[in-house]
Amino acid sequence: MSLLPLCVLIFRTRPPTAAASVFEQILWWVGNAAEAFLLLRSVREKLYEKYPAFYFYLGTVLLLQLFRFSVSVVYPLAFPAFYWYTQFLPATVGYAVILEIFKQSLKSSPGAARMARTVLWGVLGTVILKVVVDALSSPTWSMATSFTGFERNLRTVQALLILVIVTVLTSYAVPTSRNLKGIVFGYGLYICASVMSLAFGSLPGNATRPGWRHVQPIAYLAALVIWSCTLWSLQPDPETEAEPTIERDYRLVAEQTSRVLSKIRSYFKMGGEL
Repeated sequence: MSLLPLCVLIFRTRPPTAAASVFEQILWWVGNAAEAFLLLRSVREKLYEKYPAFYFYLGTVLLLQLFRFSVSVVYPLAFPAFYWYTQFLPATVGYAVILEIFKQSLKSSPGAARMARTVLWGVLGTVILKVVVDALSSPTWSMATSFTGFERNLRTVQALLILVIVTVLTSYAVPTSRNLKGIVFGYGLYICASVMSLAFGSLPGNATRPGWRHVQPIAYLAALVIWSCTLWSLQPDPETEAEPTIERDYRLVAEQTSRVLSKIRSYFKMGGEL
């Protein structure tokens, strides 16, 4: 099915929403082409070897988009349900991108990276646990509602985590490559737009406004442009100190925490007397 005849058909059958529908299709096709370009470029430049989670995310999104398109053509009545039941997948795979951003950003600080990894997995477990508890405690449970809530919560958490890593990198002046900066900036832009779209789009009266449907795809297309520019070729990692400041601060905090825990254990062993 070519784009032009479909656009003409939309204009003939639904004049009020024709422009919006054509605009959505243009965003969809351009986005798919950009994703395919980035994936092909990653193979040529071996970028996927250094950022496997990021390119797995791009591949997942591209395959899901094409699969949705097939469903919309073959089983159009099933498309709305299929769309909402699969909407949580990009957010879930996207969390792997967050893990990779922290891993690459803190690779010169193994102690801080280990602590960050533990916290990130704990946060993900908390989000999943909240969805399960809400589903079990709700008298009118809906799979679509649970998936939507999971996506919203996970996107919000990702936005906060990106803010955290940007703050850490800026505060400690951690040197990062152009590739990693592009991934962080592009993904952060898309996640923030997604959170705003999910938050304001769910308010009464906003869900029916077609403009809210364009926030996420426009932001994602902008992210694809950023990635196309910053991930054109593999860039070497900047040189770092033998022991970065963030690693020294982590070791100091770890030592202080160890002393406090040691005192607490001694307190209980001595029956409450220090």
